[in-house]
Amino acid sequence: MDDIIWESKLDGKWNCVVTRVNESSGNLTVSDDQETILNVNVSLAYGAVFGPDVSDLSQWQDMCIEVVDKQS
Repeated sequence: MDDIIWESKLDGKWNCVVTRVNESSGNLTVSDDQETILNVNVSLAYGAVFGPDVSDLSQWQDMCIEVVDKQS
């Protein structure tokens, strides 16, 4: 299981991606072409069968914004 659950681009530079690790967890990475600035396990509410849960998505976005803001 290594499918993409969610992806977004932040500030036109940073790729934010959650890939499934198993039924209830995934891996969130934030990277650009040169480096990865975040690589953490995250939970997937309800197994993300139909896509990410709103609360998961909000948490992931906050995590991405926080780590990217520290790069400035």
